[in-house]
Amino acid sequence: MLPISDIPPCLRAFAEQFRKVFRHPAQREQFEILLAGLIASENKTVAGIHQALVGDTGYRGLQHFMTDSPWDHGELRDQRLTWVAEQLADYPQGPRVIAIDSTFAHHTGEKIFGVYWYYDYVNHNFCLAQKLVVATFVAPGRIVPLGLEVYHRGFLNEQKLYLEQTKPGRDASSESWDEYKSLVEEYEKNQKEHRTQLDLAGDLVEEVERHRIPVDAYVLDGGFLDVDLMEKIESYSRAWISRLAKNRLVQLPSGKFDTVEMFAKSLPKDVFQPVTLKTRLGENQMYWVFAKNMKIKFWKKLRVVISYNNKDLQGEPRVFVTNKLNWIQAQKILQHYVLRGPIEHFFRDQKQEIGFEECQQRKEAAVLKYWELCLVAYTFLELALQVDYPEDMNIPMFDSTGQKSRFMEMEFLQSFISRVKHLILEGRDPEELLRPLFRKRLNRLAC
Repeated sequence: MLPISDIPPCLRAFAEQFRKVFRHPAQREQFEILLAGLIASENKTVAGIHQALVGDTGYRGLQHFMTDSPWDHGELRDQRLTWVAEQLADYPQGPRVIAIDSTFAHHTGEKIFGVYWYYDYVNHNFCLAQKLVVATFVAPGRIVPLGLEVYHRGFLNEQKLYLEQTKPGRDASSESWDEYKSLVEEYEKNQKEHRTQLDLAGDLVEEVERHRIPVDAYVLDGGFLDVDLMEKIESYSRAWISRLAKNRLVQLPSGKFDTVEMFAKSLPKDVFQPVTLKTRLGENQMYWVFAKNMKIKFWKKLRVVISYNNKDLQGEPRVFVTNKLNWIQAQKILQHYVLRGPIEHFFRDQKQEIGFEECQQRKEAAVLKYWELCLVAYTFLELALQVDYPEDMNIPMFDSTGQKSRFMEMEFLQSFISRVKHLILEGRDPEELLRPLFRKRLNRLAC
């Protein structure tokens, strides 16, 4: 267990940016403590963070901060995005993308805000989880969380099936028909009010544009390729790039439509040209690609890119589509989309390094507060972490969130050692610090 005795100056200076959100000194202190715990504590629950504290901040105070304290997670999110936009305003031009994706926050209990049973296609099993739609800024050497929205299952298909199975017969009583009609009305109301993942993605696009986050293109998984969502992005005069399902129909030169998969297989090898792409971390990757402006059935003409990762064109091609018909070079299109690659690593870092899945709060307000604090902590590591090195020391490169978290752990450890040193110089017993800490740890009790 790493003791947390003092807040490092760089973290305290960063927390000061959100002073307006927290109007009471106790709130500001608890905000700094929880950020420190999310970054450095082994156990990132409120109880676990409290067990690591050397000071006398009470557990009830931290828990009250997460549940009933009158600060608004939406206001904190708004302040964070405003600050992020300022930091990214001078970021070098392109490619800068906003990735729209979904992810699971896994849990073991059902009585938690936003938790439902889902099928996890990565682990190939059913799981209890919150499903989140997430917007992330990605550029070479930079990845910054923006916003997230919780998806709630509507169970509309199940409700529709139930209505079909329970529809009264022609000779049913008027009471049965009245009861059935009330169920139909309730279903129609649910259908109208239900927010799909595409609706939530549209909300995130509006939020990004409202805060003027710099962006050259939106990149999306094929599951988010939707006419209404793409039109919303285009309404801001933005480019978008998405995966295209292999069964989507494209118009051939003959005027007929066929799947893009069959069209790709019909192409001769010599039409595929090699291109070199750079990953977010500067590594080179080679692909063989073909690009053509084609009409998508039931939609419009878009630029389609068919890509293989080997010269012999073996395996299944990956197909991409964009609204930028004038981006003639396929390399430009793929160079934007390839930045989406680290998103899975970003989600992993959020969960493993910042504790995104360790929230034990159950109520909506507390869960949303916890998640926003996680995003603030990650933003600090990505954009505000400052290191004072000795003049003769070689400056190390922090390529991962884990490395940045390890550095902050060193800062906390040095602060603790410094506190012990001062106690000894004052002739006091260091057990003044250690006794309360070990009592909490041994009892595994936040009190």
